[in-house]
Amino acid sequence: MPPIHIGVLVVPPIQLLDIAPVDLFAMMTQSYFEACKLPPSLVNLSIPTSDLTMTYIAHSGTNSTANTTASLGLAINAGLDDPSVAPGKLDILVIPGPPPGMQMDAPVLQFVRRHVEHGVDLLTICSGVFVAAQAGVLDGKCATGTRGVAHLLAKAHPQVKWEDKRYCNDDRIWTSGGITNGMDMVATYMRHRWPGAATETVLEMAEVVVRPQEYGTGKAGMNAWWAFHIFKAWIGGLTGGRLGAHGRKA
Repeated sequence: MPPIHIGVLVVPPIQLLDIAPVDLFAMMTQSYFEACKLPPSLVNLSIPTSDLTMTYIAHSGTNSTANTTASLGLAINAGLDDPSVAPGKLDILVIPGPPPGMQMDAPVLQFVRRHVEHGVDLLTICSGVFVAAQAGVLDGKCATGTRGVAHLLAKAHPQVKWEDKRYCNDDRIWTSGGITNGMDMVATYMRHRWPGAATETVLEMAEVVVRPQEYGTGKAGMNAWWAFHIFKAWIGGLTGGRLGAHGRKA
């Protein structure tokens, strides 16, 4: 495999589950295969550890810390204008999700646009699709996003061909729905980019079972589920069914 540079664009606060799929890339390295005591025939198919670079990028710049919703600080090692992550220097750009509907800073959107113009593979996870949509790189393309805020996406970005799927691919742009759909999407992307034993070994070790692109239930079923549980919560509030500090009804 040729050397590969993966950039992770962090627009805080992000959720750790959103960023978790990037670890599948890290598991493709020779050092990981060797640590798992895999046979040489498989180790030889992995990416030489020195050939895989993962850079965490944020508007806050080098040596800053990005907040996560789980109160864990994420170390940032490049700013938007760092020469090491200039357009053309990244092979893959991953965007985990910030809060849905958050308005992105202009430099962040420009960063995304310039990389897409230079042919990067763009992967958005959950609400990371808001960043790509605001950058305008999804216009005229098929894309998906988390189901819970699909109405916000459709209203704000009608020029995008929104699809109700777990993950979607249009040329070099890959988008995923809810948080764990990012794992399905990255696994599918890896099978597309690196088909063969190395990818299948990683997915087997991580116990990633890729779910179908199509959801098992339609939007009507999803809306009915939400309506039922909202009603149930309302009834619980009337009857004092609120959970206490220890998870028991107060």
